[in-house]
Amino acid sequence: GHEAAGIVESIGEGVTTVKPGDKVIPLFTPQCGKCSVCKHPQGNLCLKNDLSKPRGFMQDGTTRFICRGKPIHHFISTSTFSQYTVVDETAVVKVDAAA
Repeated sequence: GHEAAGIVESIGEGVTTVKPGDKVIPLFTPQCGKCSVCKHPQGNLCLKNDLSKPRGFMQDGTTRFICRGKPIHHFISTSTFSQYTVVDETAVVKVDAAA
């Protein structure tokens, strides 16, 4: 799936936009929030989101999922059919805590 919501369980080194306990929505089209397209009011295809790359990997070209010693590909950057998932920091948006 790619339509989901969740709560951040843990974060990796250098992550600054979310923290454990934050409510989030995963984005299958990540948004850096800093490039000219992200800052444009009508932009939606982040310059850092290379759509020509296979969608079964993290933005760094790796996968964080392994089963029986073999890599498992991500599903359109979100892998939300599972109870837990791993996404790039740019692939989640924080939801108001009161929501």
